[in-house]
Order: sequence, then C-alpha cells, then structure tokens
Amino acid sequence: MAWLPFSLYLLGTGLCRAASTQDLGLDQPPVVRALRGESVTLPCSCDVCNYPDFHSEWHFASGDRGPGTILTVKTAISSKHLDPQCKFSVTHQRNSRSLLLIKNLQINDQGTYVCTMIKNVPPPTVILKGPGTQLEVYALPKVWLFASPSEAALPMALVTCAVRDFYPQSLYATLNATCGGYAALADNASTVMTGDGTFNTTLQAWVNVTDCQNGTEVTCLVRQLTAETRRILWIPRAKNKALLPVPIILIRFIFGGAVVLWLIFLLGCFMKTGLPGPAAALSSLHTASHLVDPQAGGGRADVPELE
Repeated sequence: MAWLPFSLYLLGTGLCRAASTQDLGLDQPPVVRALRGESVTLPCSCDVCNYPDFHSEWHFASGDRGPGTILTVKTAISSKHLDPQCKFSVTHQRNSRSLLLIKNLQINDQGTYVCTMIKNVPPPTVILKGPGTQLEVYALPKVWLFASPSEAALPMALVTCAVRDFYPQSLYATLNATCGGYAALADNASTVMTGDGTFNTTLQAWVNVTDCQNGTEVTCLVRQLTAETRRILWIPRAKNKALLPVPIILIRFIFGGAVVLWLIFLLGCFMKTGLPGPAAALSSLHTASHLVDPQAGGGRADVPELE
C-alpha cells in the first residue's frame, strides 16, 4: 500500500497540468481595419505562457477560399513562406508573441486570420489556437463634383457627384445646397461593382438658383466607416437675357442704329466717287466729219476723233 500515496500524487499533478493547459489561450484582436495598398500587422500572444521555444502557424479563412489556408509557418530558427512574393511574413517576440505582417493589402485579403502556437520543448507538447482576427480592407473613394454647362437664360444647373473605386459597398453620400431648390435625379441605388471588386456610384440633382442673390454652394459629402470625403462647388447665379435692365437695351439699340447709318454713308460716298461704267466710256467716243481736198487724193472719208 506504500505506492498508493505516490500514485495519487502523480494523478493530481497530471490533472492540474491538464487543467492549466486547458485554461491557456491565445489573444487576438477581434477586428482590424486597414486601407487598400497599405501594410498591416496582426498580433497573436500568450502572455502567461512564456515559452522559450515555440513555432507558430497562421491560417486564412474566407467565404471563397474554403475552410482555411496555411499562409506561413515560423519556428525559432527559420520561417517558411508559402507565397513567392513574401506578401506574408511572421516575426516572434518574447513572452510567446507572434506577429503576422501583410503587405500591399487588396480587397481579396479581407477575411479571418487564425493563429496557432505549438510548444514542444520542454515536454509535453502544447498546441494553442487563437479565436481569429477579422481583417476588414477599405478602399477610399475618389470623388468628383461638377456642374454641366447650361444656357445663360436658365436658372437651373445640373450638378453631378461621381464617387469611384470605393469598398465596401456600404457608403453614405449626399448632395446639399446652401441656397436654392434641390431636386435629386439619382441616389445610391445606381451603385455598381467594377472588375477589381470595388464600387462606383453617381448622384445627380437639379439646383435652382433663382432666389439666390449671387449663387449657391453645393457640397457632396461621402462618408465611410474609416474616413470622410467632402467636395464643394460654387454655382453663380445665371444671367437672364430676357430680364436685362432698360439702360442696357437702350445702349445696344443706339449703337446698332449708329452702325447702320455709318454703313449707309459709306455706300453713298462710294456711289458718288466710284469708277465710270462701260456706258460712260462709250459715250466719250464719237465720229467727226471733215472735207478733204480732192487734189490731195482720195475722196471723202470719215475719221474718228477721240476726245
């Protein structure tokens, strides 16, 4: 019966060790947001582990890539990159901390990244798996605001706000005018997806500046979860030709009449001092008759005489 206390001691030690292993876990941030084209670092750590030697694996999971894909594996000596361009890389720090660096983020990098940490020395082997980090990739929109040219007599202006290359689709965009009426022609229902996975949308509205003294200021506001973009356009009040002041109309009438009289005067001067016509030239040529002495020879002849 002497072996009984020793057996109970070993059993208790094993149970305590198993319980402590089950209590261990990896810490990962639930959500990380970053912009397309940038680099981001995802942390994974076990602050109470303090393993002198461990290696880590990072898995990627998304709706269109199956249950999970191993991105990279790092041991205490070397790293194994599974992508040829080294888009993903892992570094280890003290206190059992693994960092995943992702370069040049794109839309298809969005998904869940799960960290797994394995400790072999000293025995026993311990495998810890993190809850995963949801990476959200955002693409900032490109915004253009402009007004189409209109006739000067029209008090309306067609304003267009074009929003391009943004992600995700959830986006708040609106047009506002400081003065004048506003009639929207389109809204976010016109959002379409492009070939690279981003989205485009266009907002249009007629802005009436009849009651505005000088004009109106139109603002296009585009808001995402991570950023806000604002564009401002100034639309001057349209000039109405039908409502010109009386002095301006009178001046234009007098100026036009003076031009017509001057043209008539020039035409009259030209007619008085112009070159003679063909009839006048022929009338200057007439025939004169002279008697010729018979002894001088010849009979009577008519000789034309030029004046």
